[in-house]
Amino acid sequence: MMKIVNVLEVLSSKNEGVFIPMLPFNASSFSTCDITGESPVWEMHPDTDEFFYIIDGEFEMTVLREGVSSTYVAHSGDAFVVPKGVWHKPSANKGCKFIYHTPGQSVHSENPEE
Repeated sequence: MMKIVNVLEVLSSKNEGVFIPMLPFNASSFSTCDITGESPVWEMHPDTDEFFYIIDGEFEMTVLREGVSSTYVAHSGDAFVVPKGVWHKPSANKGCKFIYHTPGQSVHSENPEE
């Protein structure tokens, strides 16, 4: 059975900062979130890429590779993929609504260089 979900209605029904699964997709789901601020931890997905689509606002993703951090900025309508095995930390200082898909394991760390 096919299910149609209005992402903006889903977001308006939950508190900011809640990660909301929306639609099952194979063995995982597409999810959405409305956030303001910076993640307190780094994350990494050792076995899968992670997809993002920015619905509204400005989203920053800081990635860490070989001890060097780089920050990328995405705006409404932008999409991007964080490759598997790359430590990353999201932030949205002005607020952001987005859709994401993480089909695999998530690892978190306060200091990924240790």
